[in-house]
Amino acid sequence: MDVVEAVAHGFRAQVDVKGKLAEWMLFTDLERLRSEGAIQQIEWLDADDKPDFIVTVGGRHVVVECKNVRSLTAKEKAEARVRVELQKTRNAQDGSNTRGYRVGHFDILSACLFNRTRQWTFVHAACNRLATRPDNPSYLKVMQPVPTTPEPPWHGTVLEAVGDLEP
Repeated sequence: MDVVEAVAHGFRAQVDVKGKLAEWMLFTDLERLRSEGAIQQIEWLDADDKPDFIVTVGGRHVVVECKNVRSLTAKEKAEARVRVELQKTRNAQDGSNTRGYRVGHFDILSACLFNRTRQWTFVHAACNRLATRPDNPSYLKVMQPVPTTPEPPWHGTVLEAVGDLEP
């Protein structure tokens, strides 16, 4: 109970727990696809500067990054936009600002909708379909709009998003 109380009183702890829960829920979705034979292998990584998952689909290794959409802030309530923030948790160990994701750092972004829908559901997009920074198109835009139901370039399953990847 002490752990639950500590998390309940710590904003950063809640963000961390929701992040890990989103990964777990995505893993259960991927595991179901593996048991059905649609995915051959799943590797769940848990290390700084590593992707969340590497899945093997049709003999191809696909890197999947899992992120929670942002909760509504008081300022955003009027707009009600759903967005996901694409920044790494930490800068490089040498202190350089490397929080941004380069295009190609991962193949699929799986955005968990829990913070807005209170359900552990996802939409998935191929990295090559996401918005890039106007000043540096080799990096993904930090804030990406996300629909709460699948609409291009977002899909209802990882497998559908894999179909948008370059061969």
